Amino acid sequence: MSFNQYFNAKLLLTAEYLVLNGAKALAVPLKFGQRLEVDENRQGYISWQSVAHDGSTWFSGTYALADFNSIESNNPDIAKHPQRLMQAAKTLNPGFLSLSQGCHVKSTLNYPLPWGLGSSSTLIAAVAAWAEIDPFVLHFSVSKGSGYDIACAISPGPVLYSLNGNRPTFQPVKFAPTFADNLFFVYQGKKQDSAEGIKQFCNRSRGVNAADVEQGSLLTGKMLNAVSLHEFEQVITEHEKLISSILGMPTLKETIFHDLPGAVKSLGAWGGDFCMLTWQADRASLEDYLKSKGLKIGFNFNDIVL
Repeated sequence: MSFNQYFNAKLLLTAEYLVLNGAKALAVPLKFGQRLEVDENRQGYISWQSVAHDGSTWFSGTYALADFNSIESNNPDIAKHPQRLMQAAKTLNPGFLSLSQGCHVKSTLNYPLPWGLGSSSTLIAAVAAWAEIDPFVLHFSVSKGSGYDIACAISPGPVLYSLNGNRPTFQPVKFAPTFADNLFFVYQGKKQDSAEGIKQFCNRSRGVNAADVEQGSLLTGKMLNAVSLHEFEQVITEHEKLISSILGMPTLKETIFHDLPGAVKSLGAWGGDFCMLTWQADRASLEDYLKSKGLKIGFNFNDIVL
């Protein structure tokens, strides 16, 4: 059976970490993503190729058809991820590849891997579609994450996401701020491991209480419904203070962006990947400002959000 589908990358705008405890979160799928292509053949095994945005192959390996165990690869650690996904998919759908005589699998990212926009989650969604199983069930069988990224992978626009145990709920929402020209996403130059971030959160945080969850949901609603840039910036500042108090970590405004004329918010696992900031001057001056911080990759909201 041939297969060819594309899945969206993501950014979580609110309720990072709190979404694990049931808070409502605002998440946006991006114009970046990953494509999975599967071509059947008779080679007697599964060959896997992962292609970067520049066309280079960053991972290659072969897997046994019988049990999906890795036969050989250019990176044994990376090889474990497709293996685990295919084995979990087989458990959920025993008919998955049961009649196959071999296939070539090719996954292709259209953005740099270090950006941390969901190479793992888009692959989970892709393998689930290939195996004809529920992507959330596959996700929770291999990950401790909230699953918001799975919702983004399969959604055509922004979503409001929440989690009750392992039961995800998400709905499409309109999130097209009139001040979108003043919203930017900036790559901080250090990829964060989401699984490690969750682990550190559990070990380092003061713990999350019901009031935190309620406040996270409230701030999500405020961000979604903000009608002015000033109101949006107030939500960002309040949200940063909340997560900072839980994690026991300083905000980006207190560290890197202390002289930023607008507001800035960490996204995802604090400490790397992308952040969101507001900027009212021209784009050239933003680029100069980022350069002064040793940063250079910045996208306007309209450039990358679906």
